[in-house]
Amino acid sequence: MLESFLIPAAIIGGLGLVFGVLLAVASRFFSIQGDPRIDQVRECLPGANCGSCGFPGCDGLAKAIVESGAPINSCTVANADALKKIASLMGTDAGEFKQLVAVVACRSNEQNMHVKYNYQGIEDCAAAAAVCEGYKACPFSCLGFGNCAKVCPTGAISVRDNVAFVDEDKCIACGKCASVCPRGIIAMLPKDAPVVIQCRSHSRGKEVRESCEAGCISCGLCEKACKFDAIKVVNNLPVIDYDKCHGCMQCAQKCPRKCIWLDTAMVKKAFINDSKCVGCGRCKTACQFDAISGEIRQSFSVDPAKCVGCGECAEKCAKDAITLIRQ
Repeated sequence: MLESFLIPAAIIGGLGLVFGVLLAVASRFFSIQGDPRIDQVRECLPGANCGSCGFPGCDGLAKAIVESGAPINSCTVANADALKKIASLMGTDAGEFKQLVAVVACRSNEQNMHVKYNYQGIEDCAAAAAVCEGYKACPFSCLGFGNCAKVCPTGAISVRDNVAFVDEDKCIACGKCASVCPRGIIAMLPKDAPVVIQCRSHSRGKEVRESCEAGCISCGLCEKACKFDAIKVVNNLPVIDYDKCHGCMQCAQKCPRKCIWLDTAMVKKAFINDSKCVGCGRCKTACQFDAISGEIRQSFSVDPAKCVGCGECAEKCAKDAITLIRQ
C-alpha cells in the first residue's frame, strides 16, 4: 500500500530535479545579456520614481533611453551633471536643460482673500471646490486644504495662511502636485525664472477687485513695460515667454497689484571694462533704457540708476568688455 504512494512520488520528484537541472543549464547557455548601459544610466537617475518622464519609474526610463532612444533630458528631477553623464554614456548631447520647480500661482491668504461663506465640510480641495466653486470669492484661488502637500513625495509643500507654499530646495519637479490641484493653479516653471505671475484668475478687473486684494486685474501695464515682447495679456492674464525674457523685471516693477514676483537675487547691472572697450557704440545703440553714454572711440559708461540688467549691451559687445554683475 505504501509503495503505491512512494514510487509515484519518487518519479515525480526525480523528474522535477531533472527538469530543474535542464532549465538551469538552458538559462546559462541560452540567456540573452542585457545592455550594461541600462544599469549605468539607471545609476545616474535620481531614483524618485515619480513618473513625470512618462515612463514607469527610473528603471523604465533608463531602458527607454538605451533601447528606444528616449530623450536624455526626459527626467525633470535629474540635475545637469547627471544628464551630462547619461549623454556621455549614450554618445550624444544632453540637449537644453532647464531645471523646473512647482509654483503656486496664488496669493489669496487670509489678508487678501474675500470669503463667500464658512466652509465646514471635508478638508479636501476637490470637495471644497465642488461646493459653489469654493468658499473663497475667487474661483481660481488656492483652497488651502493641501491636496498638493499630501501627494508630494519630498515634503516640499506646506500650507501657510490658507495658501500652499513650495520649498524650492526640496521640490523635485515631479508634477504630482499640479496634477491633483482642482484649480489648476500649480505650474512647473524654470527654477531660474526671474519673474513669475502669481495669479491664475481669468476674470475681468472689476470681478478680481471684488474677490481678492492681490489678483491680476489685466491692466496690461506689464505688457507695455516689456521692451522684449516677452509678456502678453491673454484671456485677462499675463503670459510670460521665458525664451524671450531678459530678466529686466520691468513687468514686476510696473504691476500695480504686485502680483508678479521678482527674484531680487537675480537683479543685475552692466559694467563696462575700460581696458577692453574700444568705443564702438554698439552697446549704446542696443540699450533700450538709455543707460549707456559715451563718445565714439572713447570708453563708454553705464548709469546704474537706469540699467535694468537685460544684457542686450553685453550680447552686442564684440570685445567682451561688458559684464553683468548681480547686485
